[in-house]
Amino acid sequence: MTRRDTIRIIIVMLLAASGSLASCSALRDSPPTVTPIYITATPLAPILPIVATETPSPTPVIDSPNVALIPTQPQDRTATPTEAPPITLTPTFTPTTTNTPVTPGVVGFVPVGGFGSGVSGGSACTSAPQGIFGTIYQSDPNFPAALGCPLAQSASTVTSAYQTFENGLMIWVSSLGVQPQAAIYALFNNGTYQRFNDTFTDGVDAVSGGAVPPDGRLEPVRGFGKVWRENTSVRDSLGWATSAESGGGAQVLMFERGEMVGVAQAGQMYILITGAPGTWTARSG
Repeated sequence: MTRRDTIRIIIVMLLAASGSLASCSALRDSPPTVTPIYITATPLAPILPIVATETPSPTPVIDSPNVALIPTQPQDRTATPTEAPPITLTPTFTPTTTNTPVTPGVVGFVPVGGFGSGVSGGSACTSAPQGIFGTIYQSDPNFPAALGCPLAQSASTVTSAYQTFENGLMIWVSSLGVQPQAAIYALFNNGTYQRFNDTFTDGVDAVSGGAVPPDGRLEPVRGFGKVWRENTSVRDSLGWATSAESGGGAQVLMFERGEMVGVAQAGQMYILITGAPGTWTARSG
């Protein structure tokens, strides 16, 4: 065999092998067609930093006020002093007046301010006052009618105290003669008076109420002070004391409708007539 023949044999074999391969390829399924999926990358949104910022508050707008409505402030102001209120004290007892009211218009009533000619005369008495008491008693025909008859033939000598006030005076007597009870009289400048039993007790009652009087005036003390503090009508009517107490002797003569009290340190005889209100007048003696 020649070389040419060998080459021919090789070519035939290759062709045969190629045909076999083609046959096998024809018998095999065609591969599926793959559709490509294209993925497009979406760019991420940029991350922005969060920065806290303050929101400014709205600026308040103030309406312009009406100038006419704004009160005018005075340039100079002078403080007006306020007068201190009067002292107010709580009574610890109820004073008892011992006078019996007399109805106006009947025998024994004397109008405020003195004894008028319209007062009727009294009946005859079994005894008449003696000494200065009788002289004053008989000096005015209205006195017997107003006072009535004396309850004793002579006056009783007692201890007394006397004090003047802005609008009257006060008298203390150790007893009323036929009545051993000590008494305090508050005589007002309008011609009326009040009589109280003296209930002041040393060591029990306060000597003073601690009130601060104006310059030149005094607060009454002891028995006078107790009546003055515990009775608004007395305190308001008399006002402050204008002098200190003056002690001394006195003479008291009781009558049916009043009494006559002669106070030595005052140099006066006080004629006190029971009534509603009680009235008083004074004579030298």
